[in-house]
Amino acid sequence: MRQNSGTNSTAIKFAVLLLILAVILAGLFSAPSSGAGGRGATGFLHSVVVGDITGHEVVNLFLLGFISGVVGGMLGMGGGVLKVVNLHLLLGFGIIFARIVSLLSYVVISLSAFFRYRKYRLILWDVVKLLIPAAILGALVGAIIGSWINKEVVEIIVGVYAMLAGIIVLNQIWANPDEKVMTEFSSNDINEATAAGIGAAMGVISSLIGISGGIISTPLQNSLLKVPLKNSIANTITVAVFCSIFASGFLLFQGLRAGDFVFEEVMFVTVCLIPGNILGAQLGGYLTNRLQLNYIRAAFGIIAFVIGFKILLRH
Repeated sequence: MRQNSGTNSTAIKFAVLLLILAVILAGLFSAPSSGAGGRGATGFLHSVVVGDITGHEVVNLFLLGFISGVVGGMLGMGGGVLKVVNLHLLLGFGIIFARIVSLLSYVVISLSAFFRYRKYRLILWDVVKLLIPAAILGALVGAIIGSWINKEVVEIIVGVYAMLAGIIVLNQIWANPDEKVMTEFSSNDINEATAAGIGAAMGVISSLIGISGGIISTPLQNSLLKVPLKNSIANTITVAVFCSIFASGFLLFQGLRAGDFVFEEVMFVTVCLIPGNILGAQLGGYLTNRLQLNYIRAAFGIIAFVIGFKILLRH
């Protein structure tokens, strides 16, 4: 009886994941309606709340924040990718607007996660102190590069990155589940140039497409610096606190100066995302020890590939 119960429970969880996957894929292949300012405004809540953002969009923003929070909470990466591309593809916000909003909301999320990882003593400070300066410098470089290239190129970079994210997350299916975490990491064991390179890459990609950079930083720490996966995630979250603050600051200054968006709308959309992000991240952390993560990784990998393919197909 217990075996049958366990089999039924697994089947139900798998069916729910398939349903969620089907809903997300259906949404990705249905074009957003063009509302005011080129944003999707379908549904029953058409009243304008701030600027030309409707009540229906507010609900969608909360749900998007929740879903990306769950994914990020369970996998330690990938939530930012979903947030940026769905702000752009499903809700119809411009790619420049989407990346600044994603980064601003991540400032709060990364701070919340940082305190949790510090409590569990998973942060390796000898590694982090090398990553942070390089990441901040990389964020500045990414902001400068982003100001030189046009929006279409940024979209293509997002598409390629989404497909890369799918590959990396799928690769985690074969990660060592028995890998032990560390509470200390000798500075003599760190290749400083490699660590700085990882931090710089994280910063550049963060500013360029508006994500935390965990898809880059976490697996590279694990593979190149031989840092256990859970410690790598904790290190990435810690660096992301500083990286997202500086990157969002650079991009906000650039965007307001160029007239790419209105400050009030940026802050309002960010505030709409944050509650869902926080709740989703907490649920994701709770589900991590209760669901088969390989199902989640497989679903995310498929979604990331579809997202990347759809973006590249537009060009």
